[in-house]
Amino acid sequence: MTLSDRKKKILYSLVDDYIVTAEPVSSKKIQEEHLPDYSSATIRNELSALESMGYLVQPHTSSGRIPSQKAFRFYVDQLMVTPLSRDEISAIESHFTDKISSMQDVMSRVAEVLAEVTHYTSVAVGDSIGKETINKIRLVQLTQGNALVLIVSDRNVFKDHIIDVPVNLSEKDLENVNNWLNKLFTPKKFDELKDIDLVDVLNDELKSLHEIFEDVLKILREVSMKKQEIITQGASQILDYPEYNDIDNAKQFLQTIEQKQKLAKLFSTEDNGLELNIKIGREEEQDLPDGCSVVTAKVGLNQNSIGNIGVIGPVRMDYKKVVSVLDHIGKLIEKLLNEEE
Repeated sequence: MTLSDRKKKILYSLVDDYIVTAEPVSSKKIQEEHLPDYSSATIRNELSALESMGYLVQPHTSSGRIPSQKAFRFYVDQLMVTPLSRDEISAIESHFTDKISSMQDVMSRVAEVLAEVTHYTSVAVGDSIGKETINKIRLVQLTQGNALVLIVSDRNVFKDHIIDVPVNLSEKDLENVNNWLNKLFTPKKFDELKDIDLVDVLNDELKSLHEIFEDVLKILREVSMKKQEIITQGASQILDYPEYNDIDNAKQFLQTIEQKQKLAKLFSTEDNGLELNIKIGREEEQDLPDGCSVVTAKVGLNQNSIGNIGVIGPVRMDYKKVVSVLDHIGKLIEKLLNEEE
């Protein structure tokens, strides 16, 4: 059943008020603080109708009403992004004044600023490394007998692997190896290297250096198997909300935050293709703790995702602010990545 404009206004007012106070909202309060053009009797009748339609719940007969998960779903589906304050914009942008060193650095900064500005628990989940494209590989000889393997992808730089090389390896041989490493492995995604057989691709000249290629390929495969980067900030902030004065609710929430792979699944938007996704309560997502919502967004450049960012908090979350913050951060990251390219 379609809601009339009047029902929508009353429902929006009640949800807005409940998000701020966490207290049941009365018809008198709606009339006095939000909709003075409507009489209290009219608002009472509409609240009763909204309750019968499943949008509202009345905890006690003498109390006001609180929104149901159905009401919050309706509310967020109609959501309009609201402008951030200058202080909020400054707080966000102050975290991105330094040069970006890696995608992990980007995601760490995002998690930090999200928790700071929204006052909810933030989560940043990097995309799987296997989906990254290898742009450059180079061996840098450190001393006689070993070399650093430098791997540059479209999102990261990996420089923490050292391999053994022949003590008598000449500069010409090293350059030849570097040229062939890039012919064989770039530009390819890490996941594409699973089935490469070096015996079929190395020429006779390079067969004497076969072990170097095997060692580099082993490193590339190890890198591709690295787990997603999952960063959280502000987990304890949930305790600031009255819904989590109950120790069992707080414990359940904190246990969810500790289960990184479950958290990554909650913050994934790959299955539905949405740039922004809002999951409200356990009715929509069984892995969500009771009374929680998740708001998540993809970030990246030119349709190339680097991961998902978002917050997890109470169902009576300030969705307008969260969506506005995510929107601003997403645009800022896209701009920074474009400059880095």
